Amino acid sequence: MPEKIFTIPINEAFDTKDGCPLCRMRDKLEEQTLESALGAAMMEPAIRIEMNREGFCNPHLLAMYRKKNKLALGLILESRLDELTGMLGEPAGRGKRGLFGKKEDKGDATEVLAEQAKSCYACKRIRSTEYRYCSNTAWLWESDEAFREKLKGQPWFCLTHASMLLRVAKEELKDGPYAALYEAVAGRMREALTQLRQDVTAFTVSFDHRNADKPLSEAERTSLERATKMLR
Repeated sequence: MPEKIFTIPINEAFDTKDGCPLCRMRDKLEEQTLESALGAAMMEPAIRIEMNREGFCNPHLLAMYRKKNKLALGLILESRLDELTGMLGEPAGRGKRGLFGKKEDKGDATEVLAEQAKSCYACKRIRSTEYRYCSNTAWLWESDEAFREKLKGQPWFCLTHASMLLRVAKEELKDGPYAALYEAVAGRMREALTQLRQDVTAFTVSFDHRNADKPLSEAERTSLERATKMLR
């Protein structure tokens, strides 16, 4: 099948067999999103308005702070702080009690602040693109036999991306291709989880003094790190 532009990053991610391929795509996408936010994107009026409105979650703010472009971050924060200040103009209060004794909401900024605390421009962009990645992965599974073999050869899928891929595929694929994809993904996860469980157990029992002289394998030594990645 001729490769299309939108399938290139997916095929590249699935060419590597080291952890979850969709995590690799997500991590690269996150880096590109933050670099863009501190670069060309902040000069686009429509995007700048969106960044002012959505803000950034704390992990992404810290990631941006660790980058070199402090001036760009300062300019973003100036307008974001102005945006938040403007949201706090309504006075506090809930009005008179209604028919059933519950006070009516006068429309102050309490709920607005709650939404703002959860809002993030980068997370929103990443989630949207991740969905498209999963949709295109499902399409490749259905249409490209070579890609099906790549997917079957992956060592594992993380919990988040396995569920996202299968939910998208269930919506978009016919029953036959979906069932085959489900078994491929779920089968790889069953095998990986079983092996991971054994490795974690070997790691934990190594703390027993009776096993003090028993060396751990590389898989057993790294089992906790791998578990945090697979269960993300």
